[in-house]
Amino acid sequence: MAAAEENCSSAPGPAADLAGIDLSLVHDDPAFHLQRRLGRIPRNGMGTVRRALIFGAICWLPIVIWAVLTGRASRGADGDTLLAHFGIHVRCLVAIPLFVIAEGVAQKLMPPLLRHFVEAGLVTSETLAQFRELTASVVRLRNLTLPWVLIAGAVIAWTTASAFLKQIDDVSWPAHSGDVPGALTFGGWWFILIVRPLFTMLLLAWFWRACLIFVLFFKLARFPLAFAPVHPDRVAGVGFVERLMFIFSPVAFALSAVVAASFAHEVMYHGVNVTEIKGELIATAVMLIVIFLIPFMPLAVTLGNVKRDAVFSYGSLVGRHGRLVHRRWILKEDVGTPDILDAPELGPVADVQAVYQAIRSMLAIPVGKLGLSAIVVPAIVPMLFVVAMQLPLHSILTKVLKTLL
Repeated sequence: MAAAEENCSSAPGPAADLAGIDLSLVHDDPAFHLQRRLGRIPRNGMGTVRRALIFGAICWLPIVIWAVLTGRASRGADGDTLLAHFGIHVRCLVAIPLFVIAEGVAQKLMPPLLRHFVEAGLVTSETLAQFRELTASVVRLRNLTLPWVLIAGAVIAWTTASAFLKQIDDVSWPAHSGDVPGALTFGGWWFILIVRPLFTMLLLAWFWRACLIFVLFFKLARFPLAFAPVHPDRVAGVGFVERLMFIFSPVAFALSAVVAASFAHEVMYHGVNVTEIKGELIATAVMLIVIFLIPFMPLAVTLGNVKRDAVFSYGSLVGRHGRLVHRRWILKEDVGTPDILDAPELGPVADVQAVYQAIRSMLAIPVGKLGLSAIVVPAIVPMLFVVAMQLPLHSILTKVLKTLL
């Protein structure tokens, strides 16, 4: 999906062809090619919605059909039936489809935002070739087969261990006549051999993609970007990168929903009080937020250096301007006609001070309220549903809003 554009304006930044600056997290990686060979991804486009529906149906429908045919779908005496297994429904109908949908979000957001480094003038004509090589190096890393081999190995090992250990927290139903005591049923085996491996594969794939973004920003942190310290976005002109956090919104919600489903099962069917697990709920939300913030942190060090240098350089400029104004209008000295007093970029003293305050208010990380909301909201909403099972929802929302505001 390479683009070729001409920038004929006189604004900073290269008036150059953007071809070759095309980095996607999901397009053309080994998993993409495998799914295309299997017919899951069409020749044109990503087939995101179709794949999400197919994966969800493959995981969920066999268990539901089996449960209906064997009488396990309706509520039993102990409540431990298909309807009680929130974790199964959330994995099949929410998490797995959202992992796939996140691929479509990434494909839509990543390439144009990366090209915006050139369009915004952060990459100059002198550094354009170097920037192309930087993106190409991340593409080569994305296309490696070894990470996917390791992911497949981890999934196989986890599935094998689950089969031998027969972990039954999510897959046990009341025994029927003819069932072997303690043995897993069809539903349990389908979960262990199909649902959990697919969920784990997609999850680890997204952790790998988060690592790719970390590598990208690690390289960008050492790249000679043409920062603009007085940019109104308060992050020297790279504020647009926070939109990349929306790539992880579906992933954060999916993970939070799976964990929340486990907590909800404990609350509803095992008598656990929400107040007893509030620490775990908060810790889970915080952990998810931190995990998806880490890929953007390499730029924090660079922005810190930009702010420190700008405070000194612009501080000197403001000081020189202020001294000349003081000498001319307070001390009534003849200071001549220095260019700095007539510079339209600086203007009167109030404007000069505004420039300096813009430098002082620079953020330490390239993530503002918009970017944080893209991760914080999906991470905490499922946890709020768990709390709402025992506490009034309006009371919860009031406390959350008071905390945030």
